[in-house]
Amino acid sequence: MTETTPTPPTDGPSIAPPPNGSTTSQPPRHPFYTLPAELIFDIIDLLPPDAFINFAFANYPFLHTHGLVPALSQPRVNYITNQTQISSMFPLLRLPAEILLHILHNLKPIDIMRFVVANYQDLSRQGIAPPLTAEMVKQLQGAVQSDWAPG
Repeated sequence: MTETTPTPPTDGPSIAPPPNGSTTSQPPRHPFYTLPAELIFDIIDLLPPDAFINFAFANYPFLHTHGLVPALSQPRVNYITNQTQISSMFPLLRLPAEILLHILHNLKPIDIMRFVVANYQDLSRQGIAPPLTAEMVKQLQGAVQSDWAPG
């Protein structure tokens, strides 16, 4: 008769080796991404516009699947990422950033991001839209997929 040794209890979930003998694994996802959509919507509704804009650019594909940010075309991503200087045709953009953020506060998240995506360069110069990091550009490039449909 073979005696088995009981395993000691652990403080968290055990990490199983990756399948198929692979030695690499993906880092664990933050628990935020596993929350129900309704709770994510409630959290996002509490964010001020500037915080939501920063969060949206850092998590674009995730928010797109929930219908909180607009779909992106490749020309629009090029406009956002290439620092294209297009003259402002919309007089609202000449308002001080504080007033513009106050106006954005009254919009739904999807409408905030529609406005930001359409006017990214001007809003970036005003400090409302974030400067893009390499990871943010990667997120935006990953969001250009015609088969994505909001959640």
